[in-house]
Amino acid sequence: LMIKQVLAGGSLLFLVTVGSLPASAQTPAAPAQAPAAPAAPATAVSNDELKKFAGAVKQILLVAQDTEAQMVEAVKKEGLSENRFNEIYLSKKDPAKKPATQVTPKEEQSYNQAVSRLGEIQKAAQTRMDGIVTAQGLQVDRFNQIFTSIQKDPKLRQQVQQMISQ
Repeated sequence: LMIKQVLAGGSLLFLVTVGSLPASAQTPAAPAQAPAAPAAPATAVSNDELKKFAGAVKQILLVAQDTEAQMVEAVKKEGLSENRFNEIYLSKKDPAKKPATQVTPKEEQSYNQAVSRLGEIQKAAQTRMDGIVTAQGLQVDRFNQIFTSIQKDPKLRQQVQQMISQ
């Protein structure tokens, strides 16, 4: 969903919801535009931390699904279809990509209001996800370190995928 791209740039925590998770648990991926994490040496991750991480991810996926539904509803509430919103978004991101029909002043206003609302939804979702991570007994920074380790280590990623699917 292009709507998610508007909000990309959030923390790595949000990106876990669209990242390298098992296909059965994945939401449509958006290109990651978050600041690149500095290349850190692989950090040892304990089994306990993996369990906490997997538990957080399960709950974060539910938040991501809810957030996506809220975003779609916010766009519709402004009188735009998802497709029209995406067309306008793409044309703003790349002026060479003209929408099928010219954007009317009303659509421009609706688009701007929708983007504002999407930012509010994203902020609330981020707060919820940060709370989930800390409730699982991890600091957000540590969660992000584990996420980075999982991306780099296929064995670790497989372990987490198994934990998530249980």
